[in-house]
Amino acid sequence: MKKILAITAMAAFAAVSFAEGITFSAWLRNIAAPVANNGEDTVTVAGNSWGTPARSARLNVTAVAPDGNAGFNMGIYNDSTMGKLNSGDEANLWVKPLDIVKVSYGKYDNNTLRGDVCYGSWNWQRPNSAWLEGDEGLLMSGTARGENTGLMAEITPMDGLYIQALVPITDKVVKAGDTYKKLRGGFAYTVPGLVKVKGQYIGRGAGKIDYAVDGKKATKDEYDAAVAANEALNVAGYLADGTKVMDGETKKVQKEVEGNSNCDLEAEIDVLAVEGLFAGVGFRYDVRKDGKTNNKGDENMKVALGVSYQVMPELKVSASGAYFTYYGEKVDPRFQAGAGVDYDLGDGLAMNADFRYVSKSGNDGKKDKNSDHMAFAVGVTKNVSSNGYIGVAFQGMTNSGNFAGMDGKLKDGKDAKFVWTVPVALSVWF
Repeated sequence: MKKILAITAMAAFAAVSFAEGITFSAWLRNIAAPVANNGEDTVTVAGNSWGTPARSARLNVTAVAPDGNAGFNMGIYNDSTMGKLNSGDEANLWVKPLDIVKVSYGKYDNNTLRGDVCYGSWNWQRPNSAWLEGDEGLLMSGTARGENTGLMAEITPMDGLYIQALVPITDKVVKAGDTYKKLRGGFAYTVPGLVKVKGQYIGRGAGKIDYAVDGKKATKDEYDAAVAANEALNVAGYLADGTKVMDGETKKVQKEVEGNSNCDLEAEIDVLAVEGLFAGVGFRYDVRKDGKTNNKGDENMKVALGVSYQVMPELKVSASGAYFTYYGEKVDPRFQAGAGVDYDLGDGLAMNADFRYVSKSGNDGKKDKNSDHMAFAVGVTKNVSSNGYIGVAFQGMTNSGNFAGMDGKLKDGKDAKFVWTVPVALSVWF
């Protein structure tokens, strides 16, 4: 009996000790729109701010050894409409062989280097057509861009300096050269109360380009010849010598680009010198081996700006913008811009509003029809307890039906002139 009691006591002690090193947390936001309009029909839709399916329950589990030198992170997500549990954004284990070195392996949602400017409609039903790049990672990417699984090292050799490197080793057997072409690494250096400087290299692999003519695989020369033949036809359907061309004479050409970027180079500078003010500028250059032959829309460079200012305890204003250039001699640059305001009404009530705009796409100065987008949102939230809120908003967007959860075009394939939604937001955190 004493032996049983002793074993039970030891097991209970081990369980308590183990539990002391493990913490559970969660953050959730569901959006349910009891009424919305997709440009053709009045509809209902539910999901998250970023789309469907709705994630109505989750657990983030963090374990840390008593001495702080070993642990793991994982997520368990319940995407309710799918009726099953899914793995979360990260699942990794780590050890610290030295105080300044942390080595880990697994899948990451590590955003130490990410530069965000989040406000307004980002927290409602996101109007994805109203920006080319979203608020998270607008100034600089986190692990969402490039590879996010592998062997990671994080080094803090001195106060204010953080260094990160990831080798994307997976359970698949891959040539070492291909693995290291997708290496990523970056740093952040902070001068307290003055400035923060960040930089990052994201390897994207050597990549390949596949060509097809009339549905059959072709060489680059065959593809170029078919393109030249098509371009020899004018709008009226005649050859350059005036010969009439029958229907079907043109060639259907296709080019598939896979992993054609060699790397992304990113940098960000944040100004921290003014209390209550965040101001940052981000830059990304997409280094490509064969940029001039890429498809329309292949990004070459991005310059982004973001600012938020706490004007008074109740009032905060935010603004952001970005300018994009593209590979291809005839592809026009594009830009996006937005501004928003948050106001604390007191008694747990808060109001926020924003406006977003993205310019038209085009080639050689000729803009596409109905391809710019404007979006707005006005919403009110009410805190519930200390760990949640409920809110309702009205949102609208022009020339697109691409609100989160309402993705798609009209039945005739065209963009909607105007869409709107009335999202009800429920959010909790623990």
